[in-house]
Formats: sequence, C-alpha cells, structure tokens
Amino acid sequence: MTRLLFLLLVVAYYLHPVLSLLHFYANAGERTCFYKELAHGSLLIGKYKVEIQDPDSEIYYIPRDRVNNGALIDVEETFDSNHRVVHQKGAAIGQFTFTALDTGDHRICITPKSFFSKKWYGHNAVDKDLEEFAIKDSKFKKARVTVDFLIGDASSIDSKHSAQVKTLSDQVNRLNDKLIDIRREQKFIREKEASFRDLSERTCDRVVRWSVVQLGALIVTCVYQLVSLSRMFIKEKIQ
Repeated sequence: MTRLLFLLLVVAYYLHPVLSLLHFYANAGERTCFYKELAHGSLLIGKYKVEIQDPDSEIYYIPRDRVNNGALIDVEETFDSNHRVVHQKGAAIGQFTFTALDTGDHRICITPKSFFSKKWYGHNAVDKDLEEFAIKDSKFKKARVTVDFLIGDASSIDSKHSAQVKTLSDQVNRLNDKLIDIRREQKFIREKEASFRDLSERTCDRVVRWSVVQLGALIVTCVYQLVSLSRMFIKEKIQ
C-alpha cells in the first residue's frame, strides 16, 4: 500500500507542474525569497494573495484598497550575478509570469508593501470614506502571503492558451451567429408588423368610406320618405 501511494505521488508530480502551495508571514516591506531551478524555455507562473493584519483584532484580511496595497515581485538570476529580470508592482491578489532565458537557479522574492498615495482620491464623501480605509490599510505592520507556483514548458502552456483562445473565439462566433439570426427574425417581425399595419389602415379606410356611403344613403332615404309623406298629407287635405 505504501509503495502504491508513493508511485501515485511520483506520477502526480510528473504529470502536474504545480510545485507548491504555501503561505508565509512577513512584516511590511520585508523581502521573502524562494529559489527555483528553471530550465531554459520553462515558464514560471506565480499566483499570490496578500492579507494584512488588523492591529486591534490581529485578524488577517484582504485590503479594501487592493490596488495600492499589495506586493513587490522580483525575479533574479542567481547564476548571473543576481541579474534582475522581473521587477513588478502587484495588487493584493494577482499573478506574475516569467520565461527562463537560461538554465539555472532563480530567486523569486515577494515583498508585501503599500503603494498608497492621496493624489488618487477625490474630495467627495464617498472618496473620503475610501481614503480613510486606504490610509488605515496602508499602515499595516504584518502580512500573510499565500503563494502558488506553477512551472511548465512554455510551448505546451502557449498551445493550451491558444486552444483556450480558439475555444473562446468559437463561442464568440456562435454568439455572433445567434445575434445575426435574432436580428433577421426581428427584421422579419418588423416587416410583418408593417404589412399588418398597412392592411389594417386600408381596412379602416374602407370601413369609414362604406359607413359614410351608408349614412348618406340613409339620410337620402329619410329625406325622400319625409317628402313623400308631406305630399301625401297635402293631397289628403286638398281632397
């Protein structure tokens, strides 16, 4: 049973490029580094989440201002005099990618830090409330950082990305086809409504004309009957 479990772990390790999922605690501005040996052409994807500590309750939470409170990401080639190849300012939740140009050890450093600046906030009531939260969050002393590293072959990941893009493109094309069908159906309905409206207007015109004709005939008939009756009464009086 132990050997089988060991074999399953080995197979899972080689089939999946995920290396680790961990978290660490650091002070604000404190640099924490990890060392990864990367082969030429391999792609490193690092996903991270920065949570800051409330000084009163000592509870860790994601900053309300996630843009100006986050982490500073550095990737350095230790085999090449610590040459820095990545220097990125990140939000509280984000990721970074790097393609190794040479084989060797790479140092990945994450520094929880605040980039808060008052010039990004306005002077209305809502912005003032946000500014108060941002100022409070920017003064954090300790942070908990969760990191997940993914290392794989750049070409295979690019092909997977291309497949995903193609799938999304196919879905967009299908949606466009459905939209064209809907527009065609709407055009047909509008034409049908216009034809029905024209037919209704012609029918109404005919009804009005025949009503006028019938009313005129009725009036003429009434007048004729009155004239006939008056002549008859006149004749009876003369006799």
